[in-house]
Amino acid sequence: MDNVILWIGLALLIAFLTFMNQKQLYSSKVKQAYRELRELTEKVRLERSEASDLYRWEVELAEMEKHPNELNKLDAEIGLRQAFVMFLERHSPLDVRLPSLKEAASYQKDSVWGIKIGDYGSKK
Repeated sequence: MDNVILWIGLALLIAFLTFMNQKQLYSSKVKQAYRELRELTEKVRLERSEASDLYRWEVELAEMEKHPNELNKLDAEIGLRQAFVMFLERHSPLDVRLPSLKEAASYQKDSVWGIKIGDYGSKK
């Protein structure tokens, strides 16, 4: 009987942890970075961005880089890296990061974890 209670307790613990993982409870800084980056991306897409937005981009991207899975999810949802490249091309074309960011933005990921799934071409 004790073993059954232990197994049920373990199953409930796993279910609870899975639920909490799906709930995505984040700090206020991550939530703010999400909102800010969505807003900045929208401004770039609508061609309303300003050079003074560079500081906001850098601060929010630095915060999201602490959470790589969330950064990848946001990039998949709104094309974050491509938007940042477009922003730099418009407002800071001489930025030294631009070539490496262009290269990184050109690789589209098929999943959040960056695993490329699909046809890789012929193996001649």
